Amino acid sequence: MTQQNPTMHARVAADALERLVRDVRTGRAAWTHPHTVGQAVDELTRITTAAATALQQLAAAAGQQPGPRTAQGVAALHRAGQDLTTAADQLRMARHTMQ
Repeated sequence: MTQQNPTMHARVAADALERLVRDVRTGRAAWTHPHTVGQAVDELTRITTAAATALQQLAAAAGQQPGPRTAQGVAALHRAGQDLTTAADQLRMARHTMQ
């Protein structure tokens, strides 16, 4: 079985998030009910959790490459993954307090 390039999945996710932000900013979409706000928090929690995991996987893959630039990049990817894990935890806390 041939491995796929996971970048295409990241591109689709990035496009969808950009579309969401654009639609809310322009008024084409809105969170007008507390229930939809809670649902959005749940979905954004899923996104940040998955993004944190993807960054850790990316850091591991980049760590396979030698060189000082790579070490710095891997460290930055790792920190970004940790930050997204923290963001996901904060979203879970927000959701819990909203109920």
